[in-house]
Amino acid sequence: MKERIFREGNFLIPNENELTHWPVIAVDQYTSQPEYWQAVKETVKDDPSSLHCVFPEVYLGNTDLHEIEKIHDQMRKYLNSSLFNEYPDSYIYIERTLQDGRIRKGILGCIDLEAYDYADYTDLPIRATEKTVTERLPSRIAIRKGAPMELSHVILLCDDAEKQLIESFDPSELPLLYDLDLYGSGGHIRGWLVSGNDAKAFNERLDRYYETKKDSSLLFAAGDGNHSIASAKEVYEELKKEHPETDYSERPERYMSVELENIHDPIQVFEPIHRILYETDPENVLSQLKEELADENGVEIGWYCKDGKGTVKIDISDSGYAAGTVQKFLDRYLTHFSGEIDYIHDRENLIALSNRENTIGFELPPLENSAFFSTIEKNGVYVRKTFSIGESDDKRYYLETRRITEDI
Repeated sequence: MKERIFREGNFLIPNENELTHWPVIAVDQYTSQPEYWQAVKETVKDDPSSLHCVFPEVYLGNTDLHEIEKIHDQMRKYLNSSLFNEYPDSYIYIERTLQDGRIRKGILGCIDLEAYDYADYTDLPIRATEKTVTERLPSRIAIRKGAPMELSHVILLCDDAEKQLIESFDPSELPLLYDLDLYGSGGHIRGWLVSGNDAKAFNERLDRYYETKKDSSLLFAAGDGNHSIASAKEVYEELKKEHPETDYSERPERYMSVELENIHDPIQVFEPIHRILYETDPENVLSQLKEELADENGVEIGWYCKDGKGTVKIDISDSGYAAGTVQKFLDRYLTHFSGEIDYIHDRENLIALSNRENTIGFELPPLENSAFFSTIEKNGVYVRKTFSIGESDDKRYYLETRRITEDI
């Protein structure tokens, strides 16, 4: 199976003169800011754009069959036009310049959905990193099912301490495919074609990477966009049930495009997502936490409430990381006592919100990159809302696409 876990794809890129408004940010961003998406609509208008082929989650409550059919129809119109240039059997090497000037490197390819599972515990080589919320899948499944083409914002992570996969590329030796600014604060992106002998050389590096992981069952992990992979997996499994006689080994539905990035790249920072409880008794929460988890040799977390702040060291042996242990504690607490939980990305925001009446917030430490893969392999996926990779503007934009349906 290894030879097709991560492989080339037949990618479509809009013509250079149609690229300006084509990329838009991942639909799971700015979910509380409809004004952002309204501004995108007003900028794009009727120009060719991936916006016309996706459904921003800010509008998910209004999703209906008619809207999905409109998306699929627009996809077909684009595919039947002269909009795209096609690059078969290729990878795309990508450099994304963020607003602060840092460059994030990756390579676009296709994963085999047969090699992926989003279960909490699995031996398959491609896995989720955080617990998959199955309630978020139906709308994504409805949009993917029957879609003639795929636009992906998935970022897949590899554990390449030797930096032999992505960092080995010299873009000056590759044909440039695109070079453009991204909408809003998205920065700049450039992509180069990796085909022929260049693709062969990359596949040889993949083989060496697999060899370094021969004692591990985990090869790649979804850093961003896991619910999109899970939806693609569900659609593919349903297709197999409907047409069990079909050979799917080379069918496009079996694969999904992802950008592979290295967890050992210094730009990959796993920002902690903190926890806060509203409408509760802070003193009782803290007392219960200390009674259950206090350990002078444990990991230190911070706590904040209107009447004070402090730190407590806790035993994290049940999960292997602070967010997992704290989440399990809070879930238990809320089955016996009152309170409403929320998840806060920013430390300053956490402190400010914790100053309300009947509120307590917990500041969690960041994850260690070096232990990221080993923790998943040992303890299963991280609990929901454990980490965030980068800010909203740093998320992947829809740009490259590929055909994903064929007549059976």
